[in-house]
Amino acid sequence: MELNYFYTILIISILLIISVLTGKLASRFGISSLLGILAIGLALGNGGVYDFDYNNPLLTLKISQIALCFILFSGGFSTRWKKLMEIAPQGISLATIGTLATALITGLAVHFIFSWSMLESLLLGAVISSTDAAAVFSILASSNLKLKNNINYVLEFESGTNDPMAYFLTISLTSLISSSDKNGWMIIPHFLWNTIFGIASGYGFGTLIFLLIKRSKLKKGQTPMMLLAAVLFIFALNELCGGSAFLAVYVAGITLGNKKWDNLDYNLNFYEGLSWLMEAVLFLVLGLQVYISNLGEIYLSGLLISIILIVIARPLATWFTYLFLKRRSWQHKTFISWVGLKGATPIVFALIPLVEGLAVSEYIFNVSFIVVISSILIQGSTVAWLGRVLKLGQ
Repeated sequence: MELNYFYTILIISILLIISVLTGKLASRFGISSLLGILAIGLALGNGGVYDFDYNNPLLTLKISQIALCFILFSGGFSTRWKKLMEIAPQGISLATIGTLATALITGLAVHFIFSWSMLESLLLGAVISSTDAAAVFSILASSNLKLKNNINYVLEFESGTNDPMAYFLTISLTSLISSSDKNGWMIIPHFLWNTIFGIASGYGFGTLIFLLIKRSKLKKGQTPMMLLAAVLFIFALNELCGGSAFLAVYVAGITLGNKKWDNLDYNLNFYEGLSWLMEAVLFLVLGLQVYISNLGEIYLSGLLISIILIVIARPLATWFTYLFLKRRSWQHKTFISWVGLKGATPIVFALIPLVEGLAVSEYIFNVSFIVVISSILIQGSTVAWLGRVLKLGQ
């Protein structure tokens, strides 16, 4: 037992070292470092004769949720109010109307092309509808592209706030499919409570923890630990009370990041490093959960759904959303449409129906993995190039 413990620690440390080096190497070739980390998990788990068998969707879901919370908190913590107010209408509209429209368009396409039931088709659309915060933060940072009109803030804000809509749609549709009661109207009050409690708890406890830290006069190294505890507290509270944990921790991050800190740079650097660690853990464990042998059976349909999402659903949803906003150039809308990056979030959301044991859950999980790979390779590797072509950055 003791030897197994030390072997486990040894393997984890080696995986983290390889993840750092692989990520650095991948970025030199214009490939997201996240893809390199995901590939490590995929290569080590469930992929061949010498791999160990890892099939723990519930554990993977729990680990992924906590990792996403810290990634979202870190993204919010580095966001400034002044920039946020300038792009809030765009970000909120894309996170709500855009995500909903993407899920609907994708779901309808799957329904008519693959003859799935409408609820199952919409569930797949919901799972893969959101823009992933980890992927957006990572790729925009590594591209070194200086974008005009605060487009980077729009994309970061959208990716940080659209998870609640996609998560709620996934939870609601999973519940409708697995339940004999098909009263879909009941999800509306649940959505309102989910959103309102998430925002209120994030802002309220973010403000409270700041006051507590200031009055306690903590040492420099103790502040990040208090913030870490705050993230875990807000996450658990929202899960218990039916609020949106992802939205709450993002709002808490924005609230805390815009307070007057004595050591703001120190805290920002700490959470930048923690965010990367959470991304590595997230993509590693998701890669371990995927069975390579199952991907061969569905890769063609997965690629077709990826094309529908990238080329049709996301652009239509984005342009539709901008009908309700201040007029923007076609270059602006085209770039926003293209950078609807998918990362770990769709795979995490795909674990929800898998845990519930739905008939189509394994197919949805594998398709979401194909969609993520396609998005990172196709969209992620062309972000800087497209920005320069559209003359939106340099």
